[in-house]
Amino acid sequence: MSKDEDKNKNFSVFSRISKSLGVEKKLEKTNEVIEQIDIQETDETTETTEVLEEQATPVTDNVVDLAEKQRKEKNQEGVKWLKAAADLGDTGAMNELAYCYLAGVGLTPDPIEGELWLRRSAELGDLWAIVDLAVRLLDGEGIERNAVEGEKWLHLAVERRDGIATRVLGYRLLHGDGLQKNAEEGARYLYLAAESLHELVAMRLLGLYHIKGDFLTKDVKKGEYWLKRAADGGEKIAMREWGRYLIRGF
Repeated sequence: MSKDEDKNKNFSVFSRISKSLGVEKKLEKTNEVIEQIDIQETDETTETTEVLEEQATPVTDNVVDLAEKQRKEKNQEGVKWLKAAADLGDTGAMNELAYCYLAGVGLTPDPIEGELWLRRSAELGDLWAIVDLAVRLLDGEGIERNAVEGEKWLHLAVERRDGIATRVLGYRLLHGDGLQKNAEEGARYLYLAAESLHELVAMRLLGLYHIKGDFLTKDVKKGEYWLKRAADGGEKIAMREWGRYLIRGF
């Protein structure tokens, strides 16, 4: 007889003896109890996991909601202080409010409110606000486009001898960018910005335009003079263009 057959025979004998003694029923009941315990533990574990998951989600949401609430409160507090300073006539605070509202930085975008503060600052004579308002009106950036009014504000800044405004006016007249093209007037304002107001970007533009013969009469020596002056002044694009020009030209 093989070992497997011997095991089967012994198991069969054991089963018969167990039945006669009632042991098998006890074993069956014991197995049922064990199974019930396993099922109960599984159910309890599942319920516990579900409860923990349900509890975890609101906690995460609450943290996010709290952070958002704190951010809004800080922004509101910041606006309160900026408006307090603006109401006392501080144009820097007005400019900050205008930027935040028009660009939507830290605040919900509000073009009407942004333009209101920008105009208040410009009307009080703040050069930054005057130039920014002029450019926005010329381009229709954040506020309704109005080229006529934009040019008026730009000329006002030029009268105040603002280098950037003078260069911007010259560039736009030369290119016909937002304004009616007028090459002669554009060149005049560009030269004014470079020669009298020492505006480095104006110098760089004069240099490039004269060397290439774009928008201005081609004059390499004059172009090299202005481009090098801008580079010597530390204007980074002029430095790059001057270096490139010396190595391989344009």
